[in-house]
Amino acid sequence: MSFEDILYGVDADGVATLTINRPERMNALRPQTTVEMREAIALARDDDNVRCLLVAGAGRGFCAGDDFQAIFLADDRGNRQDAREIRRIKQGELSLDDLFALEKPTVAAVGGAAVGYGMDLALYCDIRVASETARFGWYFVRRGVLGTIGGTFILRQLVGLSKALELTMTGDLVDAEEALRIGLVSRVVPQESLMDEAMALARKLASGPPLAQRAVKRAIHKGFQMDWRSLGEYQQALGDVLWRTEDHREGVNSFVERREPRFTGR
Repeated sequence: MSFEDILYGVDADGVATLTINRPERMNALRPQTTVEMREAIALARDDDNVRCLLVAGAGRGFCAGDDFQAIFLADDRGNRQDAREIRRIKQGELSLDDLFALEKPTVAAVGGAAVGYGMDLALYCDIRVASETARFGWYFVRRGVLGTIGGTFILRQLVGLSKALELTMTGDLVDAEEALRIGLVSRVVPQESLMDEAMALARKLASGPPLAQRAVKRAIHKGFQMDWRSLGEYQQALGDVLWRTEDHREGVNSFVERREPRFTGR
């Protein structure tokens, strides 16, 4: 499958890389971009060779959010999108069901701006690796609108209610060091080593036991909506299944034999 706005490929280690490739627009998203991203994520989801998805942006920025020129501004004839058409376009955006709910590990390599919907895109990933140039801002409030639930649902899980409300109601920009301090990102690395560091983490995840990783992700997501007793029962059921897998036996055997495990997802 060929794409115009993104780059997508899978390496021999099982890492799929999705790169937003609109550097001339700081990787701002037009409707075509989000359609292509959804298609690429579906490819990663359905490909058994893919064990981890790495999301990045080409050039100096991760993603500058919506491309206003493509969505909101007047065309050459002075025509503007009406409210219904804008809603239709926005409904085509990525959602929690696309990226956040992907049962394979996901890593965002964030360099430069991740603002507006670009910040939500980073939040949809499991782990965020930021370069020293990274900047995060939930800019929707600056435009007088409400963004997606990346900021209202995921952000508060990461940084706490008070800080999440501060960031979403002010639209303030957060630099990489502050993002690390408040728990928005896992690590900050030099810009020149961002992709190497993010890829190393993605490959480490790709070499792990996919069934156990899927169970961990399911349990953590369930924890957003369950009380601790219900979550414990749910996790126990997942654990009972994992005890009977080939991956569990491989994990034990590799430990006893003092070698690296070779997980197959069975």
